Amino acid sequence: MKKTNLAKGLPALRRIRIAAAVLVFALTLAAFIDYRDIVSNHLKHTIASVQFVPSALTLAGAFHAASLACLLILGITLAIGRVYCSVLCPLGILQDVISRISAKIRRVAPYKLPHKKPHDTLRHVILGITLLAIIAGWGGLALTWLDPYSNFGRIASTLLRPAAVVVNNLAATIATALDHPAAVPQVNVTFAAASVLVPPLLILTTLVIMAAFRGRLWCNTVCPVGAALGLVSRRSLWRISIDKNLCVKCGDCLRACKAQCIDLRAGEVDFSRCVACYDCVSTCDEHGIKYRWHGFAAKLPPQSSPLNKIPASIARPPPSNRRAFITTATTGALAAIGITATAASRRLSRNNAAPTNKGQGRRLRPGHKHDDFPLLDNPAVVAPPGARSAAHLLAQCTACQLCVSACPSHVIEPAFLEYGSLTGLMKPRLNFDKSFCNFNCAVCTEVCPDGALLTLAKDIKQTTRIGLAHTAHPRCIIIRDGTACGACAEHCPTAALQMKKVPGHADALPVVDPRYCIGCGACQYACPATPKAIVISGVATHETAPKLVQEQVAPATTDDFAF
Repeated sequence: MKKTNLAKGLPALRRIRIAAAVLVFALTLAAFIDYRDIVSNHLKHTIASVQFVPSALTLAGAFHAASLACLLILGITLAIGRVYCSVLCPLGILQDVISRISAKIRRVAPYKLPHKKPHDTLRHVILGITLLAIIAGWGGLALTWLDPYSNFGRIASTLLRPAAVVVNNLAATIATALDHPAAVPQVNVTFAAASVLVPPLLILTTLVIMAAFRGRLWCNTVCPVGAALGLVSRRSLWRISIDKNLCVKCGDCLRACKAQCIDLRAGEVDFSRCVACYDCVSTCDEHGIKYRWHGFAAKLPPQSSPLNKIPASIARPPPSNRRAFITTATTGALAAIGITATAASRRLSRNNAAPTNKGQGRRLRPGHKHDDFPLLDNPAVVAPPGARSAAHLLAQCTACQLCVSACPSHVIEPAFLEYGSLTGLMKPRLNFDKSFCNFNCAVCTEVCPDGALLTLAKDIKQTTRIGLAHTAHPRCIIIRDGTACGACAEHCPTAALQMKKVPGHADALPVVDPRYCIGCGACQYACPATPKAIVISGVATHETAPKLVQEQVAPATTDDFAF
């Protein structure tokens, strides 16, 4: 038994777990709150890629290095349990923080929680509905509300990031008043509309209530990742279990358990709910709760201690078919994951096919030069570059909003109902009234962890059409106010918009050649008119626009300056 007993090393292992969890939580939080763009894009993508759902989605799309995290998490869970929930999942770590803060406020022990029966039916139903939604093509909607990483991302990006900016600017105001303006620079960051604050605020409120009074209740009832890993961890090779020869039923382990999974009266640990925090093992002075090798048979030596004699009315011998049920449930869950991966892969293959104009949304009003380009049902919505199409974005994106936080020009913001349905809730869109998509930037495609925004090289991004500009000349200040202007043409990076003579007008007016327009929004953002005289409409399927070849004049000399 000495070879299979890890109890002596577990206090140190618990400290390692806490240190790793603090590091992961700090890095993930910094990636979302990074309003000064200090954290590298590669690190942001790496932090997101080790999360279970994003890595599983990349595995469904195309097997590569980022998808290995999903397989590694499943392997670790099968070996030693749900370490992911205590070390890598930022939402799980946030629940521990909430529980500790709540305990301090209420002046009680952090996890003085009695054992509770598992809500197996509820969590498995939620897991089943999530898997079915993914297979049916509604995974974007289901995971938006249930993926723990994406929920944390929205809380951090939509709620905590604005708060951090406000604190920064308040400190900057104080520093300026003290004659040290360079100590804390002001930050100009636009915030999302009040309507998009509601979903993450609702999730955070629910999470605070559940974590403050019931520890990891969210993880073991609502979270589909916790339910899926719980099915695997039931059969973990190493599991925490109670040694009935040593246990004196003091209850210290119950007071340390955040998952309420220790049944002390029956001398059992529900390892499907255990999040492998090691708190119970570290707090037991009698070494009565241990990490033990169970193998695949899960047979324990007989226990004969008189301290563990349980009345017949309390004893609950396991049914003979329990093992068969667990094996079947685990196999079914893994099969469902495989079916999900196949379905997602087929869906991605369809999206990779040549785009057609069927069912792609309505066109612009007749009379514009954009009639050959199908637009979205709501043409004012523009999906970020790399999305390929709005349909692909809505199906694949889990609305973690890492792209929103990482965008250096802050043109990306979470949508409310602009996409026309709940599927588009909190998904990224471009708001050209606030900023524009930088011609030389592809940061959003570099940080996206779930394949919703595919990585684009800068030269490819510069010719990717995500929208089309169209003009409303009566709004232009050249006509309306008689003021000279050409800001839109000056800011167009592709020269698709130029100032030209228009019949019936003495002055040159902005004219768009839709063949070369990529919909970057620079013209709309630069337009000084209110309402805008140039507006970008989102295209249903992103396309490649040709480059405008303009006549080049060769320098007359070989000097440093041609003039």
